[in-house]
Amino acid sequence: MRISRRTILAIGACALAAVANGPAEAQQAKPPIKLALITPLTGPLGSYGKIQEILVKLAVEDVNSKGGVNGSLLQLDVGDSQTDPGQAVVLFRRYAGGGYFGSIGPMTGTQWETVSPLANQIAMPSIALNAIKPGINVRPWTIRLQPPDDTQIPEGFKAFLKAFPNVKTVVITADVREASSKAAADAFKTIAQDNGLQVLDTVEFSSKSTDLSSAAIQIKSRNPDAIMVSAFPAQGMLLAKEFHTQGITAPVFNTSTLWSGPFINMVGEYGRNWYVIGFSTNADGMPGYTDQALYQSIVSRVLEKGDQAIGVPPNLANWSFGYDAILLYADIFRRNGIDGTSDPKKVRETVKDEFSKLKEFVGVYRYKFRDTGDAYLPGNILRPNVEKKVWEFMPENK
Repeated sequence: MRISRRTILAIGACALAAVANGPAEAQQAKPPIKLALITPLTGPLGSYGKIQEILVKLAVEDVNSKGGVNGSLLQLDVGDSQTDPGQAVVLFRRYAGGGYFGSIGPMTGTQWETVSPLANQIAMPSIALNAIKPGINVRPWTIRLQPPDDTQIPEGFKAFLKAFPNVKTVVITADVREASSKAAADAFKTIAQDNGLQVLDTVEFSSKSTDLSSAAIQIKSRNPDAIMVSAFPAQGMLLAKEFHTQGITAPVFNTSTLWSGPFINMVGEYGRNWYVIGFSTNADGMPGYTDQALYQSIVSRVLEKGDQAIGVPPNLANWSFGYDAILLYADIFRRNGIDGTSDPKKVRETVKDEFSKLKEFVGVYRYKFRDTGDAYLPGNILRPNVEKKVWEFMPENK
C-alpha cells in the first residue's frame, strides 16, 4: 500500500503534538484511576472543605504531571458532605458502588466514626485526614493521618506548660454534647490532674449557641491561671470576644480544631492569648518530621489561591494531610502494578492489605503508624501572630 506524502506529514504532526503535550496527554489511552474526596463544601465548615479540596487537587495535579500511575491518570471526584454524617454515608456508598479504588474523608470525628465502620462492612478503603477523636478508626480498611487527641493533647499541653510554667489552676470549657469536644474535655481533666494542676470547674456551652457570655462570666468567676478549651472556630471566636469583654487575660489552650481554618484570620486582637496544638505553620513544619522543600512549595501555591472563603492569607495548618493521602494511594498503586484497567474489588483488597502493613510513610510529613491505624506525629503548641494572621512556633518549644 502506497502512503501519500500528505499522510506522512499528518502522522509526523500527530507525533510532534504528542511529544509537545507531555506525559499527561500521552496517558489518555488507559482509563483513569478513580478516587473520591468527601468533604464539606457548604455549611459551617465549608471553608475547611474548600482548602482541603485545594490541597488534594494539588497532589493529583503533581502526580498526573509526572505521567500519573502505571500509565493511568488519577481522577478525583469531590462530594459535599455538608458536615452531615448521613450525607457522608450516602456519598461513601455511592463511590463504593461506582468503581472507585478508594476514598479520602469525611472530615470530622462525628462523620468518621460513622464511615470508618461502614468501610469495613462494605470493603471500601478510606483515609481520614482531620478527625481528632481517639478510638474511632476501625481496622483494617481505614487509616487516619491526623494524630488523634490521645497523643496530641498530652504532648501539646506539655509544651504549653513549658511556655507557662506558673499555671497551677485551670478551668475546662467545651460542648460536651459533641463527640470530639466531649472526648477532649475528658482528656483535659486527666491531663491537668496528671500534671498536678487543680481543675476548678468544667463549664459547658452549646456549639449551636450564638451567645456565650454566661460561659465567660462563669469562667471569670473562677479566676483560673489558664483555660482549656475545645471549640470549633465559630464558638472559639465567640468565646475569644467574650473573654476580651470580661477582661480575661489568662492563656487559653485549645485543641487542634482551631489550628486549621480561618480562626486566626478572623479573631484579631481577641485571640492574642489563645494557643493551639499544631506542628506546622505557614513558615515551616516540625523539624525532623517535615520535608521542608516540598512543604514550602505547597505553601507558596496555596497562598496564591487565598480568598475570603479560606482566609487571607490561607492557614496551611494540617491541610497537607490531603496532599499526603494522594501520595500514599499513588505509592500503593504504583508498587502493586495497579492502573485504571485493574478490577476495583481486587484493588481495594490490595489497598486494605497495604494499610494493614503500614508502619511508616514519608510525604510532606514523616509518619509512623500505630496499631490502631492512626498516624503519629509529635504534638506541639503554636502561638498567634495577630498582626500577620498566622500561627507561629513558640521559640522555647521549637
